[in-house]
Amino acid sequence: MTDILGTYKKRIALFKKLYRYDNGTYDGQRGVTVYDDQILSADEYAFMNELKWKANDISELKHDELIPAIAGLMKNERITPDRLIGEFVAAASGRYRRGVNGLTSLRFADLAPEHGYRPARKLSSCGICGFSELDARTCSNLSDIRESLWIGHHWSSPLGIYADLSERMELPEIYPTQEDAAALKLLLEAVDRADAEETPGKLEKRLSAEKVVKGNSGTRRALLDALAQVGVLPNLALPIVTDRWIEHETMVEAGMNLDTTQGRSDLDMPYAGWRGHLGVDWDAAKKWFGSYL
Repeated sequence: MTDILGTYKKRIALFKKLYRYDNGTYDGQRGVTVYDDQILSADEYAFMNELKWKANDISELKHDELIPAIAGLMKNERITPDRLIGEFVAAASGRYRRGVNGLTSLRFADLAPEHGYRPARKLSSCGICGFSELDARTCSNLSDIRESLWIGHHWSSPLGIYADLSERMELPEIYPTQEDAAALKLLLEAVDRADAEETPGKLEKRLSAEKVVKGNSGTRRALLDALAQVGVLPNLALPIVTDRWIEHETMVEAGMNLDTTQGRSDLDMPYAGWRGHLGVDWDAAKKWFGSYL
């Protein structure tokens, strides 16, 4: 199997070329963008095949099939809580950005109840899990989602979690190092020393200035967003309960009156509800990361 870490930069370079906006064509019939792999050189195409990567993995995923499929993936012996947590730790240093979704995927798979699609009152989605009505009417390009995971983006939707776990099952496990654990601890300590009125936006600017997190703004946001999802970064609007699922509709409505969500589409609950005086919930951090801290 290809050395994931040794070829990471080469993989990202391939993705940047393949998934360019001007290399995609929208398929109106299926409601999905399809990318042309003819843009790749012979060597790049051979490398893509070596990775066993599909340029376009287009699937029609229905809500009532997706939820049990996620639960089924978690029963696979290769997808363990220790692995998902450990690979998140490896993402904290920037060494394995692909691991950033581990905490969110684990929480969803453990706590989200079996359910049929239940329309939210004020949102165009399932009120329980957040599955979008748009996704119900269109196909999805799982390769596009997985490419964003490799870059280090965070997905909390059922579609993103399925894309994460179904690919991760085919990948070798990445084990965190002492340096990865030190980077996570450094990040948490930096968050915990925030000024009382610090907002998520100010936090990210400070972490950038202090060079606490390697990578770009998207990398920082993904890590912080994931930590908020599991309650390590508390929020003003709705406490995260470690052993109980919070419905998507409840979470969104809890944050509707926050000043960080008014007129902004880039900050979502629960991360939008963090403030500096809340710092870090170290009990939650120890629950998730244990010996890594």
